[in-house]
Amino acid sequence: MQISHSHSISEQYHKRTQADKSAQPGQDASEVSTGKSLTARLEGKQNLTYLLKPDSFRVASEEDMNRLNQDMDALSLGAKDLAAHYQRHGQQQDVRAMIKIDGQVMAYLKEDGSFAGRKGVEGLFRQAGGDIEKLQSLVEQQYPGSGEVEFFESGKGPTNAEVFELFNGRSYQAFISEQVASRKEAEYTQQLAQDETYRRKLMFEQSPQTAVFRVGGAVVGSMDDKGFADVGQALTFLADERGIERTQLKSLFTVDFDRTPDEYKALLSDVFGDDVQLDTFSVEQAPSRAEVRRLSQ
Repeated sequence: MQISHSHSISEQYHKRTQADKSAQPGQDASEVSTGKSLTARLEGKQNLTYLLKPDSFRVASEEDMNRLNQDMDALSLGAKDLAAHYQRHGQQQDVRAMIKIDGQVMAYLKEDGSFAGRKGVEGLFRQAGGDIEKLQSLVEQQYPGSGEVEFFESGKGPTNAEVFELFNGRSYQAFISEQVASRKEAEYTQQLAQDETYRRKLMFEQSPQTAVFRVGGAVVGSMDDKGFADVGQALTFLADERGIERTQLKSLFTVDFDRTPDEYKALLSDVFGDDVQLDTFSVEQAPSRAEVRRLSQ
């Protein structure tokens, strides 16, 4: 049996602590356009996405995704399903060995080779390297007269719930109730955050764009009446097609709320040549940011 130390979600229920909760007021996305409270942070900064190329990304393999999904299984469950998940887990008999000190369970080893335990005791599993006889010898040497190792045949040991209670000295059912209550609270907080994010997204997308920039007739970006230029992949893809180095786009992705549409057009011309067009609109007649982005796709 290969012994390894696992920190999977289901194995950390006995170590989990309540995370600190703090609510930070969200910043309205419209402030990005107005350049008010965000100006001090964004002015002169670069949107570094212009440096990202297709070969900068690696697509996870099916094996990687399956492993990630397995580790994140409990976190992905809603409050309604979480209790059933822990009930099933508690009924399983996965433990193959337990280290006891003075009769108290201090560490345990599972069928898959993962283990958990108190500091100083769990390391014995690692030192044994999968050798059961060596594990027993190590326990006897480190805890003479008080330490013992209890082994179980596959599927014949105590349930995971029983091991939890022996190891933690508390009710497994109480643990489940706490986790479900915590998940319900997290779901409520998450829903509030999603609602706020959606509201900000709508406001950002509906912001009127009083200037629209084209290169060779293709829409590559826009600017609102506060000087916030919105450019992205359309510009970088065009640069790649024309053999223009991404580093030449730096000024185009630099935030400058004082820059006028004509000045931004000049910057585009410096990079792409004379086939740059600028269309201007009044706030009342201007297309929304979402409409411009659809045109640039």
